[in-house]
Order: sequence, then C-alpha cells, then structure tokens
Amino acid sequence: MSEANPNTQSTTKTPTSCEGGSRPVLRVTDGLVPCMMFRIMGRSYGFQNLINGEPLDVLVVGGGITGASLYRQLCGLGYRVSLVDKGDFSSGSSQASGMLIWGGLLYLKNLDLPAVIQFCKARKELMRDFHDVISVLNLRYPVPSVIRRIPILMGLYLYWLLGEFALKRPTMGTALGYQEGMLRHSDSRFVIEQIRAFHSEHGIPMNHCRLVAAEFVRDQHCWTARLRDELTRQEHEVKARIIVNAAGVWADEINRLLAVESPWKHVFSKGVYITFPRRDGQTDAYIYPMPGADDVLTHVPWGPVMMWGPTETAIRDLESGLTPNREDIRFLLTSANQSLPEKVGPQDVISIRCGIRPLAAARDDSRDVYPLKLSRHHRIVTNKEKRTIAIYGGKFTSSFKVANQVTKLVGRWMPARFPTPTAFTHPPQMEPHAQLQHDVITASWARDHEFCATLEDYLRRRTPIAQWTPRMGLDRNGSGRESLKKLAEAFTPELMEAETIVEAYEQQVRETFDSLLTTL
Repeated sequence: MSEANPNTQSTTKTPTSCEGGSRPVLRVTDGLVPCMMFRIMGRSYGFQNLINGEPLDVLVVGGGITGASLYRQLCGLGYRVSLVDKGDFSSGSSQASGMLIWGGLLYLKNLDLPAVIQFCKARKELMRDFHDVISVLNLRYPVPSVIRRIPILMGLYLYWLLGEFALKRPTMGTALGYQEGMLRHSDSRFVIEQIRAFHSEHGIPMNHCRLVAAEFVRDQHCWTARLRDELTRQEHEVKARIIVNAAGVWADEINRLLAVESPWKHVFSKGVYITFPRRDGQTDAYIYPMPGADDVLTHVPWGPVMMWGPTETAIRDLESGLTPNREDIRFLLTSANQSLPEKVGPQDVISIRCGIRPLAAARDDSRDVYPLKLSRHHRIVTNKEKRTIAIYGGKFTSSFKVANQVTKLVGRWMPARFPTPTAFTHPPQMEPHAQLQHDVITASWARDHEFCATLEDYLRRRTPIAQWTPRMGLDRNGSGRESLKKLAEAFTPELMEAETIVEAYEQQVRETFDSLLTTL
C-alpha cells in the first residue's frame, strides 16, 4: 500500500468491508480557522456522504472532461460513484482547450483516416446532444496561391465527406471556408455542467480531494482508498469496488500509486493560447500556417476576445510544462504579427491559456517526433483482477465516446444497484458583470451548487472573468480589485480574510501573468 503523509492530523475510518459495516463520525481537523470552515461547509456534507454511506461502486480519479463524462453516465445508470480531483474540476488540460469541437482535420496530413472518422462522428453526436451549448463556427483559411487552393479544397471536401456531410460544404475563395463546432461558453463550464447534473446521495463529486494511497483487499474484492481534503488537510478512507484512472496527464502517477502496469504511456505536448480584444465585426475564425512548422495557428472569436494559438511543444518534464514561459508568449506574439492584419504587443494580451495534451504511446516507444505526428486515439487499459481501468490519450471531442466504452466495461463487472436518479437541471443564478457587460453566475450560487471553493475556482472556471478581463480579472490598472474583494466574501465570513484572499490572488497574477509580459 502506498504511504500517505504521516503528519496529517486526523483520519476518519471507514467500514471494514465492501459489504458495509459501522458508520463513522466525521471529525474536523483541530485548529481549523473559521473562514476555512465557512468555505468548506458545503463540501463537508459531500465528505460525510462519501465516508458514512455505502461503499462506492466506482471511484473515478480525475475531474477533467473524460472523468466528468464518465461520472455523469455512471450516475445516470444508478451506480454509486465519487469523482475526485486533487485540484478543482477541469483545472488541468480541460481548461485550456481551443474551445473547438472538431473532427481532426489536421490528421488528414498523416492519412489517419480512422481517427478523422472517429472524431467527426464524435463531433456530430456532441453537436446533436448538446446543441444548446455548442454552436457552428465558420473557419477561413487564407491561401493566396490559386495553385495551392485546389489540393487544400480537395482535402476539405474529403473532410466533409468523412464527416458524413454533417456541416455545410467547403467554400472556395481567397480564403477557403469550412465549419466546425465550438463551445458557446467555455470548456470548464461544459465540464462543470456534466458534474453538477448528478450530485446526490449516490453521486459524490469532490474537488480539491487527492487520492494519496490505495490498497486492493483481495478477499473482499475491493479497494481501500485514502483521500485527503487539500483545503483542510483532513484524510478519510473509503471503500470502492472499481477505480477508474481518468487523471489525464497524471495517469501514470495514479497507476504507480495503484501498483498497476500499463502497456501505454503518455507523451506530452504543451499548448499555449493568448487572447486579444475582439474587434467589431470579427465573427469568423481564421487559420494561418505556423511559422517554421508543418502546423497551423488559429484566430478564434470567444466572447469579447480573440484566441490566438496554440503552440505545439513536445515536453519531457511534466511539471515545467504546466505553466507558459516567455518563449511561448514571444513566439505567439511574433507569429501573430506575421499573420494577422492588425499588429499586437504585450499590452494587448488579455489572458494566457496553457495546457498539456496527453498523447498515448506504446510504453517502449522512444521516438522523438513532432507531437502532431503521434496518434490522438485513446487507449483503455483494464486490470480485471484488481478491478481498475486506466484511460490514456483522447481529446475533448471524443470524451463521451471514451466514457461510453468505460461504462460498458463497468457494466460487465457489476450491475447498477440503485434507481436511476433525476438530473439536476435548475438554471443557475446570474448577475451582470460591469466590465464584461455580460451576465455571469453568482459566486454564492457557484459555491453552493457547483463545488466552487476558492476565488480562483470562480474567476477561472465557473465564469470567464479571468479569461475575458485583463490581468486575470484585476484589469490593467487594478480597477477590478474591489469587485474581486466583494466576490471573495462569498468564500469567507470575515471581511479581513477577503482582503487576504485578494492579496494572495494579486501576487499570483504578478507571478504568472505580469512577469511573462513586462520583459518582452
């Protein structure tokens, strides 16, 4: 069994068997400050339900789009499921996508037709099932040379054919045109909506909750998992019949903790976007060749901003790749000034988005190739003896297909035990945001109904404030500070504590945003 932190102050015990047992009492860590208690009161109910209730059917580790999709499907069938993430939900790769629901056009370069067919089908199904939050996006590809337009147009027609003519046919002109799908709000909001749809006695989502140890008890045919609340440092033990590793770029780390092996590994590619103000009349997205690479960059309208990127950088060290650097920003600004009609500089950057793409590769694969040449197919690894399932690779567009496959595997191992619950469909409470001239979900609603525990959770993932307002919501001259302080009050009952929260956020902005732009 993997060892947990020995300095943790309290551990709550659980039933000794997957068949049930004595009900434990939730104990609060000694010395917990009142402001933190207020912040996690709603989450404490989730922990009580998790540890005092029946053993879990499935523990899903990783609250990105794949884990959220799987959680939604399993809950909807009547399984008892907990979804845990060491950070906030959708705080990894799923918060840094290009917002496109696309069919894999670039994979035509490698003649990976199965991947294109798979992603086109997934795109069609998502646009059908979530038509209220996914729009059609028009993309333009400027090609000055008439000679080059013909083969590219043929490729676009093949793409249209492989997509079963689901969208409008490509168009010819100085800029070739075709269509994809795009999330209307954001990738993180889409993930949160999947999770909040099922939050009940048997559907228990827990963010800021780390799996620190796990042991498979063979004679009981189930796992004993130790979870740590990252906000209070309190630990709890739970029983789970099946563990699904949907941790994305951290999948190998979770497999090591579970002591299970995989024939696959992840190869990592860092993708960075920057956003600029959106000009009047900018409604279409544009694609431009990436300088110095056989790749492209996109210029996509999203609310009041235009996204530019992404980079495609192979990385070996995961931790260093989780944050953008000056080279990323310098490359994006230089390429923007080479491609876009208007000139831009560091002063024009509204926000920075950085994510790691997990690409599945064979464990013994040692090739050093450009990430786009690697397969975007997902791989599912099962260990029936230990009742684990691990997911490698995949994309935002194919997440529901992956979830379907994993749900079928779970169904072969055990049937659902509970009545099918009703999805939570109440509309969120909204309020206008002065700088954005756009309605956003209130902080109190997000806290009480969407597992929002911190100011950053709210600004970055429950709303687009940190993405659509300069300096992550502070604004250029710090004029957004008072607004952020008022929002921070939703996460603490103490006014002085709200000031401390905003000061810590300001420091984060200086370190992760200002420092990247002031020296360019």
